[in-house]
Amino acid sequence: MNRIRIPPAFKTVLFFITASCFAAPSASILVDSNTRNTRWSTVFTNAVPLSWDWRGNATSARLEIAGLGGTFTTNFSDGTTSYLWRAFASDVPSAEDVYTLTLTVYSNGNNVAGAFTSRLAVVTGAFGVATVNTVSNSPTWAKVRTDVVIPYDAYWSEGATTAVSTQLVIARTGGAAQTNAFADVAGYTGWKIRNSGWGYGTFDLTLSFPGTTNVWFAGLMRPLDGTMVRVR
Repeated sequence: MNRIRIPPAFKTVLFFITASCFAAPSASILVDSNTRNTRWSTVFTNAVPLSWDWRGNATSARLEIAGLGGTFTTNFSDGTTSYLWRAFASDVPSAEDVYTLTLTVYSNGNNVAGAFTSRLAVVTGAFGVATVNTVSNSPTWAKVRTDVVIPYDAYWSEGATTAVSTQLVIARTGGAAQTNAFADVAGYTGWKIRNSGWGYGTFDLTLSFPGTTNVWFAGLMRPLDGTMVRVR
């Protein structure tokens, strides 16, 4: 898969030899593997620098950033090789989201010369503002009220270390079902539950890694919006 390069803090362990006569090794730099590592797709700052290369006879490009809350697009002329994307306005995000970034390159007007894609997630836990509720004392673990970001990783499941793809099935009891297939085995996906026809009730989530054993299950309930008042 082609990817837009996202420079910030995503790197592997590399050693460079200094050009001095003693050639001492420099300090190691952490570079995370793109395989089973969600750091590649996690945003850690509200300013995300994007960069790309122009190929062939490309003359213009269009960047589309699509998230759960909507889609943003902007255009570039030949020679522009970077863009600073403000993922959210404040220092910390007010909501979580998963974004698909698509850079389409054109030549001679509207002829598509190529496309590059990346997937990024904004999760509050990466900014130190995550709320932790114990399972035994909080009903929030089993409830969902708004759009959510769902992480997945093959390492969560024994016997899935050889997995090459992921499948997430979301089904509402007595209602609609949705099957999501991913080409990678670690990452994030966004579940847009508001204004998407899902309705209210109980939802069963099933996470599996085709070709391997073990399946993960979760049960969630979406209550009606508003406040329930009981009168005796």
